[in-house]
Amino acid sequence: MCEEETAEGAEPALRCLADKVNWLIDRARPAGRGSWSNAEVAELIERTTGERVSYTTIWKLRNGQAANPQMKLIEAMARTFGVPPGFFFADYDTGQVGLLQEEVALLALVRSASSSAAELSVILGLSPEARQAVIDLMIALTAAR
Repeated sequence: MCEEETAEGAEPALRCLADKVNWLIDRARPAGRGSWSNAEVAELIERTTGERVSYTTIWKLRNGQAANPQMKLIEAMARTFGVPPGFFFADYDTGQVGLLQEEVALLALVRSASSSAAELSVILGLSPEARQAVIDLMIALTAAR
């Protein structure tokens, strides 16, 4: 892959598509859930968007062998992981990654709590303080299961 070395505890530099795909897959999983297999990611994309993706395609994206996917795949991944399609392109403002990480983590929590897309939309529209309160509540609820 093309990840460059970063200080311990710092977010990795997201320099290429493989870095970005792996970063999303790693951070979008529900709490207490281990790593997703490529087949599970492909199934999640299909379940979320209706777009069929093979596990081989996910594998190629994750290891850098598919550096130029079709736009429909980019759009399906963006919808699945709650990021703008532009995230996958080289000119994306990496200064926004912190906010994006919060949104991806929230999406993972919503999935683990079996919330709907409409509920997620409402949560994302809240003030940062209210959104954090909801996140804290969802973490407590999912941990209690």
